[in-house]
Amino acid sequence: MTPPIQQFRRPEEAMTVYPIAVTVFAALAVAGGVTWWRLRRLQHLIRKERAAVRLTEGAHHRDMEAFKRRIRAAAAEQKAAAALFDELALLAEAEDIVTAELARTTHHNPQEGDTP
Repeated sequence: MTPPIQQFRRPEEAMTVYPIAVTVFAALAVAGGVTWWRLRRLQHLIRKERAAVRLTEGAHHRDMEAFKRRIRAAAAEQKAAAALFDELALLAEAEDIVTAELARTTHHNPQEGDTP
């Protein structure tokens, strides 16, 4: 009869594989933990950067709206000043015409009659 085929290693051989397997498993666990920690840190930094970009864009939008309001107000003020200046120039011209006409004509006082 032939001896049966041994399916398992002898215990002393198996003991040499056990510390290697534990070391490999521990190294994989540490590498996985470090990878997970770095991934979480990277995600945190990305969220932080996105929040900073949103805040910056919001501040930029707010500042641009305030700038546009100030420009519109200044333009409206300038337009109003130009209209007022035109109106004052027209009034000054009308006053010059009336003054010239009054200086040219004789004054009429209805109660005293015509004066030369």
